[in-house]
Amino acid sequence: MSIDETPRVRANPPIFNVPGVVLAALVVFIAIQAIRSFVLSVETDDWLITEFSFVAGCYAENCTAQFGRDAGAQLWSPLTYAFLHGDWMHVGLNAIWMLAFGTPVARRLGTVRVLAFAALGAIAGALTFYVFNPDLIVPVIGASGIVSALMGGACRFAFGSMGHHRSARSLPLLSIRQALSDRTVIFFVVIFFATNLLTASGLGGFIDGGASVAWQAHLGGFVFGFLGLALFEPNRRQPMPADEDDLRSAAD
Repeated sequence: MSIDETPRVRANPPIFNVPGVVLAALVVFIAIQAIRSFVLSVETDDWLITEFSFVAGCYAENCTAQFGRDAGAQLWSPLTYAFLHGDWMHVGLNAIWMLAFGTPVARRLGTVRVLAFAALGAIAGALTFYVFNPDLIVPVIGASGIVSALMGGACRFAFGSMGHHRSARSLPLLSIRQALSDRTVIFFVVIFFATNLLTASGLGGFIDGGASVAWQAHLGGFVFGFLGLALFEPNRRQPMPADEDDLRSAAD
């Protein structure tokens, strides 16, 4: 019997173990912020904010006459506002959270589905902000609606079962009831909502440095992601049945 003594060369892991779609999104966010900060004039940047930020009150008021805003902005701004940020700290915080939660969701859904999921998360955030502030003439910017949707989506698979599976695609999809029965998910959801409600109460300056935060967009994005992830599942996998959950727990 011969023994194969050929040395086995272990493949080098990628430098960035992050899905390409997540890295691409971060590059776009950073590039836009860099262009606004170092290239555009103040006047041009103001025009950019006017045309591409989400302004809830513009659906009731004639913002074209008041501010010279294109009438079509009401159509594209519920999505384009997510590509603009207030400052570099705003970009950095969203980038960190997107890396943390966008990575497992992107691995699970794939590029096309996660892009659609993120886009609808941004729109859900804008819609929720509008419901709370239908007459407010203030520009809303930032990818927090997308990030919150990714957080909500991750709650359906990435928290309660990490010890049982390695791949995000192989993790079972928890039903809403199962997710809300998981202590880790409950803790995360409570912290998320408490932080945003604290911001809404006016005490959020300790968290966000005193900047104005569109907490309604956060809540809207999160609820969409939590409830809507199953609609984007590859092959529409069904939530894990309760008896399978019980068997898995018994096996532990």
